[in-house]
Amino acid sequence: MNTIGNPLRFFKVTGELCKDKYDFKAVPWRLLHETQRYYEIKPENGSVKRIYKEKLNTTVIETKQYCNGTLSCSAFCTEDRIEDLRQAILEHLHQSVESYIEDLQLNQLALKRHISSF
Repeated sequence: MNTIGNPLRFFKVTGELCKDKYDFKAVPWRLLHETQRYYEIKPENGSVKRIYKEKLNTTVIETKQYCNGTLSCSAFCTEDRIEDLRQAILEHLHQSVESYIEDLQLNQLALKRHISSF
């Protein structure tokens, strides 16, 4: 089914933590083509992306490793879901930070045990 000219718009919503700053962006993407399984969408400047329907409204961690105090999470959604995804991204980032803190505390304990054994 070709849907060029369809008013349905998609947004890439991104939340990024960088040290003590949080930034949230919602960038519009235009629907080019729809099939039963996926949407082909395109930003104003950039290449076409295929989003499978089951992946719409699903947050994805963009940061593969924690480095320089930066974590990022994003999702594709329709305009009516931006606020829901904003909250989901905040929760996802919060859980990531909590997980890193727990891991660092375990590492700190291991180091303290090793240092005290000298």
